[in-house]
Amino acid sequence: MMKMRHPLFTLLILSMMTVSFGDKVKNIYTWKFPDFEWLSKKQEEDAIRSNIYNPSSCVFEDANEAEDGRLFITITNINTRASPVSLTTVTNKTGLGGPILRPYPDWSWYNNSYMCDGIINVYRIDIQCNHLFVLDAGKFGTDQICNPKLLIFNLKDDTLVKTIYIPIDIATNKTGSGLLIMPLVYIPNGKCTQFLDEMIVFMADSEGYGLVVYNSFTKSMCRIESDYMKPTDTSFSIAGKNFTYVGGIFSMTIIDDDLYFAAVSGNKIYKIKIKYLLKCPNEKEANKQTRLVKKLSSQTIDLTSAGQSIFYSDFRAMSILRTNVHTICNLNKTEILAQDSEKFQSVSSMKISSNECQLKCISDRFQHYPTFNTNEINFRYFKIDLC
Repeated sequence: MMKMRHPLFTLLILSMMTVSFGDKVKNIYTWKFPDFEWLSKKQEEDAIRSNIYNPSSCVFEDANEAEDGRLFITITNINTRASPVSLTTVTNKTGLGGPILRPYPDWSWYNNSYMCDGIINVYRIDIQCNHLFVLDAGKFGTDQICNPKLLIFNLKDDTLVKTIYIPIDIATNKTGSGLLIMPLVYIPNGKCTQFLDEMIVFMADSEGYGLVVYNSFTKSMCRIESDYMKPTDTSFSIAGKNFTYVGGIFSMTIIDDDLYFAAVSGNKIYKIKIKYLLKCPNEKEANKQTRLVKKLSSQTIDLTSAGQSIFYSDFRAMSILRTNVHTICNLNKTEILAQDSEKFQSVSSMKISSNECQLKCISDRFQHYPTFNTNEINFRYFKIDLC
């Protein structure tokens, strides 16, 4: 086999790859900072004055499109509160920062950050059967204001149809550490009829290095921990900027009867049978049942899937890849879908369209957190053609 020893050759290939994939990547929205649909100018001024709105410290974390075309975007308060709103929809109006964002469901859910029947802080969401699943971590930084909860909205009329509260002893590990960031809804029979009574919801705990499983059929909930959910590579490099970040599971996806997951501070993708997770195994048994799927060249923050393929990003290379997880001994098992050293600086969210022909993504230049330059484009929502 011929070996390539020349860096110039590698750079040439990378440059060609960026150009060849350019027509596949479609930029939809860009933001310098989040700009909200305020009730009044005074409301905005009060939010800035009271330090609950700091545009240079806001992070766009997740995005998901509903059946009616609405685009939902989460703006997460990571170490401290910087955004007065954590879940929004994109409007057709434009402000100084970019497209205006409307609070979801409305401002009344955010008027008092210490009211536990409102929304405190959201990292990620899921949409299934025209219902929106909102996992509220209930905390800013280390300040646990309320118990975590899963809110379920019917997107037909935006009504709250169910609230599932997660007890602290399940949401956190034995040391009291925990941060529930992602809900993943699994419907065993794949049918939306009475799915609220049959669904399984997996919730990733990034700080406590675990997984919460809610079984709506049995009305039971449990916590699962595994060595493979823990961080192993905390040194990050994005666009030449190095930083340290410690985090466990940030994302999950399901293919057939397997749950695939990866720790954000790691370089491996694992899987475990859903039937084992429903038995709520202890750590030793969870370790035993976990299988390595793929070693990565860098960290990835999000996973998604279509058919037998899993999609993920590469932080260092600023690329998006696809791997056929059921292909054995195939040199073309993994392919680079696109690479862009500007647009792909920390791809934090990826979703597959309903027809599986598009990959919908958000990038957030996380390497600049918590001091984003609000004169530059920091957040991008784009789509990649797959068909």
